[in-house]
Formats: sequence, C-alpha cells, structure tokens
Amino acid sequence: MKKVLFCLLIVLGACTRETSSLPDTRVILSTASPLTRAGDPDDNRITDYNLYIFNAFGVLEERAYVPSRAIHLTDGKVEYHTTLLRDVPYTIIAAANLGYELPFRTLEEARAYRYHLAYPDEFSQGLPMAAWQEGATVGEDGVLEVELERLMARIELTIDRSQLQADIDFKVTDVRVGACPSSVQLLGPSKVSGPQETFSVGYGKSGNQVSALNEGASLSRSVNVYLLENCQGDLLENVQTDSGKVFKDGRYQDICSYIELKAQYHSPSYSTPVGDRLIYRFYLGENLNNFDVVRNTWYRITVCPRGDGLQESSWRVNKQALRGS
Repeated sequence: MKKVLFCLLIVLGACTRETSSLPDTRVILSTASPLTRAGDPDDNRITDYNLYIFNAFGVLEERAYVPSRAIHLTDGKVEYHTTLLRDVPYTIIAAANLGYELPFRTLEEARAYRYHLAYPDEFSQGLPMAAWQEGATVGEDGVLEVELERLMARIELTIDRSQLQADIDFKVTDVRVGACPSSVQLLGPSKVSGPQETFSVGYGKSGNQVSALNEGASLSRSVNVYLLENCQGDLLENVQTDSGKVFKDGRYQDICSYIELKAQYHSPSYSTPVGDRLIYRFYLGENLNNFDVVRNTWYRITVCPRGDGLQESSWRVNKQALRGS
C-alpha cells in the first residue's frame, strides 16, 4: 500500500531568520492516485485534517483542524496557510479523516492518544491516517514533506481452487474480520489488549460484495477487507504449516485478528444445510509464528482448499454445518 504524502510547501521571501515579520507559508497536502476499486474506500482521500506544529523545545506553536467544508484545493491538492522559519527544527503531527478536532495540546498527550471507530466500516469518507515527524526542517526548495500513514491494513483475499477435487462446489458467501480492533494508538505502534477493544462483529462483506471470490476457473478475483493495526508479535514457535497456526488455549484467541470465510459447500459425501455455512478461519500475521497486522500495509492472501476442502487439522475449518449426502 502506497504512503500518502502530506506535503508542506513553504514559500519564503527575502527575510532572514532574525526577521520578526514572516512571509506567508503554504502547507500543501498531496496524495497519490487512487488505488481502490469501486465499492472500497478511497485510501488516498483527505476529507478533514488536524495539523500540529511544535518547536524544538516541545512547545506547541500552531494547531489547526480543517473540516471538509473548509478545505482549500489548489490544482487538486489541499492547501493550508501558515508561517515557518527556514532551517529551524519542528515536530510535525498530522492526522486525516478522523472526523473531529483532536483534543491534545502536548507531545505527551499526542503519544498517548487512542483513536476509536464507532463501527467497523466508519471510513467510507477516507481511511484514518496519521504522521509524526521530529526534527523536520524546511529545505532549500522551501518544501517540507510529511508522509501520512494509514492506521489500517488492507487484506486482499483470493481463492485458489486448483487443488480441489473436481466434484467439489465451494462458494464463498461471507468474509469477516475476527478480533477486529475498535481503536488504535494514533501514533503507533498499537495492539489490542483485551476483547473490550474489539468489535463484537468485525468488518465484513457478503453476498454480491464477495462474488469476485467465486469467479475464475481456478484462481478467483480478489476481495479487500480492512482493519486497524493490531501488532501482537511472535506468539508461537516452530510452526511449519498453515494449519499449525492455532492456539492450544484461549489466551490469545480474542485479541489476535483473523479472517473468517463462510461458504456453501457440496460434495458427493457432504453438503451445507439450507441457511448454514462451512466456516474457514485463519489468523493474520507476518509469518506462521507472528500475529502482527501492521498499519499502512497491504497484505495479499490466497486461500487454497485442497482435496475435499475439509482436511485441515485445526479449528480453522468448522465442519459443524455439514451433513452427509
């Protein structure tokens, strides 16, 4: 996932650092071209933003919240006017698409601030973003750039049916994030500390929203789901297979994020009753031992059911919804 550039363009006149009357400064927020398809959030869009400028002593020099109605565009880029000194270090904190003015006024409060979603897909107007840059100085070209990172990860799912038996019908009907974080440390890193920090029903898609997973002769088209950062770290050792990525007790099951797929299933031996689904679950992470879901990261995951699609050796496949044919 590309980073969004929060570009502060500083227009300086002929005055020196000793001059008390500073020229006008333009702060430019720019983004890359949109990456997402129709139906997904535009992960480059900025609909509102907070901007904090602290001096080298940690004193807040300027603070602004600009809502959607007050955003000024120049050549398609967001513009904010202020004044800054050249070659003087600043700490810049920026946040976008939160929908409200941030309450903190000190660096310590900023480090401790946690952003909450009211519901799992509360980002249709743009993904929440944030940036912290220390020692930022205006360059000779009069430009100061700050990279805004999305507080969420994108999980791109694909189904590879090439190793399923020919007589197996496996149709995905729902995709959902389990242990889906409801809040995140604004300036990160961040993790869920208990089930009270997750949604009872996480972000998901169903019906026509997941039809792409059922298209294609063997490898399907993809579907995206989103969740806030949840970095739980390495919790297992020496896991060798996907099916081995499972906990022996319940300590981490409610705080480590996972993907749940529901499917209509039919084979010569089994089928899902009307209204029931075969359930696949798998944990997210950087590798088989790890359970990190990192902000501003685009994960691409291919699910590969094999044989009759029921042979996983862990809780990742729930067969309770099946009945014999």
